[in-house]
Amino acid sequence: MSVREAVGARLNIAGSPEDVDRIVRLPYTLKRDSGGVRLGMMQRLSASRLFAYGDRAGVLRSAQKRSGRAFRLDVRQRVIVKALVSRHMGRGVARGAALAAHIAYLGRSGAGLEGARPDFFDARSDAADPTTATVGWEADRHHFRFIISPEHGDRLADLRNYTRDVMTRVAGDLGQPGLQWVATCHYDTDQPHAHVLVRGRKPNGKDLVIPRHYISVGFRMRAQEVAQERLGDLSRADAERRIWRETQADRFTGFDRRLLQAADANLEVDDGVGVTGAWAALSRGRLRHLETLGLVVRHGRRYRIDPSLENKLRTLQLRRDVIRTLHLRRLQSGRELREMGDAPLKGQVVKAGQHDELGASRWLIVRSADDVEHFARLKLGQTAAAVGRQVELSPTPKGAQIDSLGRGSDLSRG
Repeated sequence: MSVREAVGARLNIAGSPEDVDRIVRLPYTLKRDSGGVRLGMMQRLSASRLFAYGDRAGVLRSAQKRSGRAFRLDVRQRVIVKALVSRHMGRGVARGAALAAHIAYLGRSGAGLEGARPDFFDARSDAADPTTATVGWEADRHHFRFIISPEHGDRLADLRNYTRDVMTRVAGDLGQPGLQWVATCHYDTDQPHAHVLVRGRKPNGKDLVIPRHYISVGFRMRAQEVAQERLGDLSRADAERRIWRETQADRFTGFDRRLLQAADANLEVDDGVGVTGAWAALSRGRLRHLETLGLVVRHGRRYRIDPSLENKLRTLQLRRDVIRTLHLRRLQSGRELREMGDAPLKGQVVKAGQHDELGASRWLIVRSADDVEHFARLKLGQTAAAVGRQVELSPTPKGAQIDSLGRGSDLSRG
């Protein structure tokens, strides 16, 4: 039955005899929804059973601050989604340099299944050419980079098909059935994961803008929804191992968020000694681990939380990556290696890399005229210079900035 027929039938039932000949007419156009794509996206997400749990759903949802409610073990699948909006800088060829470099990094040998070079794919093909797929992207204002990392990606029978399913749902949420993307799967870490590049322009030529809340919450919920459908609930043993790992993690976790919620005006919380229950036991474990990191200080039966807890935990891993990079370089070169200080630096690039797979944290090792090597972390948006090039760097609060590039020769030494 059409909408017109349904409305007509309703009128015939409810109306008076003189209204029987009334003709039902629907407007040719509907009033534009003031909420636009954002409202439609949230309506579609709200229909998802996983999304209905809320953006704070997780291991400790029922263990809210100072409550005596029972602890609920979360057995649902989790997925980590990392995102970066990469703006295209410069002119001409330089405008697409960062994207080209990132594609080369994603397609590097050894990152694929069993050490092979990874293949790229898109919504329709298992053999996509990333260079062809991204033609014209450099003229756009930006593109998006996503990493989709299911907690148990190694148990997914087909990570590529899983990624396609996720991206189909994301495209539907955004109201962009023709969303242009290209992806590849990496297996060179503990958890297999997918890298997805999404074009920042719609088919109609307008910029694609993805709401911040969808990037941080909605995308992840869709990825978890698909993982849950394919893998089902965790076993109790897996769920318990997961929650214990979270108490020992060197990153900002759900435990930390709830500890901050439970803290008083002085950022102090009880140590939980003598209190029974899963929440008390787990929070004690988390507080003791944070104490070893110097991020909480014990005062009697209370702990005082560092005011910069979240920021320090988020930068801790990066700092460890820097130290690891410095150590490995010293072993390889046998030269003195320093971190770049507050003075400008000029020299030849002898090594380049990045601390994260999104390409947001790039670094250079530059050899100065006095044969000393310097480690420089570049600020966001800077494209790393090729090995062998002469560069001039200046320090900024957010990382080094490349002021000029000179000619140079490729270096075979590393």
